[in-house]
Amino acid sequence: GGFFTRLPLIKALNTLSAKNPVEQRRYVPPTLSEIRQVFNMAQVYELPGRVRMLTFDADDTLYEHGMDLQREDWIVTALLTLMEQGIYVAVVTAAGYPGKPLRYESRFKGLLELMVERKTSKEVASMFYCMGGECNYLFRLTHPEEGVYKMEGVPEEEWATPEILSWKETDIARLLDIAEGALKEACTTMRLQVQFVRKPRAVGAFPTRAEDRIAYEVLEDIALRVQDHVENHADGKVNIPFCAFNGNRDVWVDVGDKRIGIEALQQYIGISSVNTCHIGDRFTSTGNDLRSRDVAMTVWVTDPKETEDYLELLLRGMGKPECVECAEERPVGPKQGTIEWEKAQVVQRNTAGT
Repeated sequence: GGFFTRLPLIKALNTLSAKNPVEQRRYVPPTLSEIRQVFNMAQVYELPGRVRMLTFDADDTLYEHGMDLQREDWIVTALLTLMEQGIYVAVVTAAGYPGKPLRYESRFKGLLELMVERKTSKEVASMFYCMGGECNYLFRLTHPEEGVYKMEGVPEEEWATPEILSWKETDIARLLDIAEGALKEACTTMRLQVQFVRKPRAVGAFPTRAEDRIAYEVLEDIALRVQDHVENHADGKVNIPFCAFNGNRDVWVDVGDKRIGIEALQQYIGISSVNTCHIGDRFTSTGNDLRSRDVAMTVWVTDPKETEDYLELLLRGMGKPECVECAEERPVGPKQGTIEWEKAQVVQRNTAGT
């Protein structure tokens, strides 16, 4: 496909080369990761003055898998600063908690705590949304009274696109039945100890014990098996769009995908694709961020630290004093006294032989 903007790739390469002189290497060619970083930076350079909505994946993009936003996370300050500049922030996640806004409040509690501290206005608070289950449940942030910020569900008839409204419950049930059967068969074939969860618009599998991890390659294979089974089912084609993806620790099949979710947000808020950028960590063929490329500019990250890297670059590029100040406040390296800091000191001493 094409790009929504021009991409200043040489400028981005020069930025990368300041820390990693890729063009000076003689024997080791540029890696996929380095090429990804160049394209990411080039896209971020084009965002100031253009982007009106930033959408984010949640797990492994805003926070570590299964964790929540914490008040001390710099990314929380960055998100609120962007909202204060008139940029909508929306989390578009596979996590689906229909009718349970408190679950989303818990995931984003660090942001809500900062809003209380800053006494964020109702106008700024209204610029935060969460699209759950890829494209199935929309929640908005409200500010009903001083010191209170709450997530609330938006009625489907207010935001859903004609495509979403055309889905029949019988077709959704058939899709999930087929996907669940394929998922169970694949996990049995792989001899995995997993538990299965069936939700109104998703079905998934994850380890029985929280401390267990399934090999990444196994998760990839299961996602591809399920995808192929659903697309080529013997009883005929499934009439509902779906997303079968490797969630890094689990495998899920969701009704719809992030293209549909972002498109619904754009329609609801009144923003076009050329003014939207999606940041996520799963852009491979088994990732649930891939389809966002159809309707938005994209930035492919590998973890929350990289998300912070690009938000810092964006804030500096915006140039406003409050944006630059926020970028300057980002901590460099682990905080002194933390376990990560102590480990770094031990490694340094052992490396130096002192």
